[in-house]
This record gives sequence, C-alpha cells and structure tokens, in this order.
Amino acid sequence: MYSKVRVKRGALNYFRRMARKSYPKEIQVYLLGKIVSMDEIHVTDFVYTNKYFKQTTNTVVWTQEEYNKLKLRAELEGKKIVGDAHSHPDWDAVMSPTDYAGAIIESLWLCGICSIHVNRTRFRFWTPTSALPCKIIYS
Repeated sequence: MYSKVRVKRGALNYFRRMARKSYPKEIQVYLLGKIVSMDEIHVTDFVYTNKYFKQTTNTVVWTQEEYNKLKLRAELEGKKIVGDAHSHPDWDAVMSPTDYAGAIIESLWLCGICSIHVNRTRFRFWTPTSALPCKIIYS
C-alpha cells in the first residue's frame, strides 16, 4: 500500500557501496523511521549489524542479540522498525518468496533490495501488499 519512500540519498548510496564491498555475500540492514500516511514512509536510519548469525551468497540473518539491540534503540528513539534492506548478488532487485515470507513474519512494511551485477547496483523498495515497487523520494 505504501507507494512512496522518503530516504536520504547518501544513506542509500552508502548501502550500495557496502553491498558491492561484501559481494558475493549478502548484507542486510534494518530501517528505522515513521509511517507518515497511508502511502508514504520516511526512513530515517539504516542500521548495520556488527555480527551476522548467517551470511552467504543467498542468505543473510542477524544474530538475536543484535536484533534485540535494534528493537531497544528504536524504542528509546521513538521510532519504528519500518523494514529491512538486503543485497541480491547476481540477482534482480525483486522480492523473492523468502523475502516476502520474511516481511510478513516480521511485520515489516518495507523490503529494500539491492541487486549487484558486475559491480553495478539497482535498488528498489517493495511492500508485501503490492506487486509494484515503491517510488523513492530523496530528502
């Protein structure tokens, strides 16, 4: 339902650089922010982990300890975990069935995906309620 995502261009570009640097392994961040209206979400923070539970060429999972720290941070800052973003090495920037299931299970409003092909990236935001990607608005 959320068709617009407001995000800082620098934060998105930094994620792209980190995704290229980690290639061929996936990376994942959680997105903090707020729901502004029925069709717009503002992402204020890309939160990176210090340690993954699992990180391969097609899977990435945070440790429970890191995720608990993230939930506490969001609560203390008065923000919501609005979604996550991860890379897709050598794959398109579309939600896979696993991505969709994860978004539903974790009750995430957004799923950001960054494809990486020969050191080039493409980033899209998706919601589990729409077959179309969200429009990115840079702030």
